[in-house]
Amino acid sequence: MSKNRLLEALKTKFNDKSDIEISQAAVKIENRERLSSQEFQKVYEKIWQAGPTIKYQNPDINIKELQSINNSQNP
Repeated sequence: MSKNRLLEALKTKFNDKSDIEISQAAVKIENRERLSSQEFQKVYEKIWQAGPTIKYQNPDINIKELQSINNSQNP
């Protein structure tokens, strides 16, 4: 199922005829052939999307709380 979604994304969203490497990679994926590391990196860069960023007000507070809980449980 994920192979079909990948192929669909490569063929529809990135249908640039100038980008021959992506189209060759799509053909290789369709034929169940291995991609070279450069081909894989190019496909990865094309389909990767940044997710939401999470900002913590004080990320160290959780570590301090866990340490204090562990210390209080171990006499």
